[in-house]
Amino acid sequence: MILCANLSTYAQKASTIDDKQFVEYLTNSLENAEINKENRNAVFKTSRNYWKGKKIDYNLHPEKYEKAMSLYHENQEKFKELKNVPNKKRNKRIEDAVKNFQNLDDRNTFSKNSILFVGSSSISGWKTSISFPEFYIINRGIGGMNMHEIIYYYDILIKKHAPSVIAIYCDIDIEQGKTPEESVNTFKELTRKIKADFPKTVILLLSMKPVIVDDFIGKDIRKNKMITNAQLLKFSNDENNIEFVDLASPMLNAEGKLKTEIFIEDGMHLNKLGYAIWNPIIRNVLLEITQ
Repeated sequence: MILCANLSTYAQKASTIDDKQFVEYLTNSLENAEINKENRNAVFKTSRNYWKGKKIDYNLHPEKYEKAMSLYHENQEKFKELKNVPNKKRNKRIEDAVKNFQNLDDRNTFSKNSILFVGSSSISGWKTSISFPEFYIINRGIGGMNMHEIIYYYDILIKKHAPSVIAIYCDIDIEQGKTPEESVNTFKELTRKIKADFPKTVILLLSMKPVIVDDFIGKDIRKNKMITNAQLLKFSNDENNIEFVDLASPMLNAEGKLKTEIFIEDGMHLNKLGYAIWNPIIRNVLLEITQ
């Protein structure tokens, strides 16, 4: 048995941990570890190192890791109260990114018929102007930005550009533990603001994508993304000038498994192959709207 006192020490050796040892480690953490920052950091460092080498195989054969994943989620639940601490560094990074966009806007003039992409890292990492050269594109994506932050910075990120089309992508709320209902409500709040200011603007709600590390982020993350997508689709069907775009389904292979080759090494962000799936879908939607 791995003693509780060795949680931190074991984290340093986690690259060599085998399946049986990992299950034993997580069990011991649940039964014996005190809830403190040191133990939390040790458990999640060990887990990150373990899952790093298993993430592809896990997505192909999740049944092999059922016990380990269940214990991992139980540990996440055990230490969750230590997670809800304001992240000043993260907040400062997003604030600085918004200021950079503000400075860029102050030095340039933008088309009033622009197509605006706004959201989290899937937007910020998307080479939208290169992908859609036939359109006037403005990209205002910021990695890790949630919907509440998009709404908070609405005047800078959205309102000043008066876009003819706005594409919104954000899965951060779900990844931060919000329910599908909470997430959808923030999308509705944002669309209300856009409609009030720009009633003729077409709003594209881009579906949340499944990623290799969904289950490592937290229990039911992928499930909640898919539930949110279904609710956003229903919402868009009941609204004028709002269209839901399914980018998630094409990311699955014929067996319904996630295409692992479309992500960069972190298992979360898309590579060129991933965006190559998205680009023609969005282009067809934009052509249909603009023509």
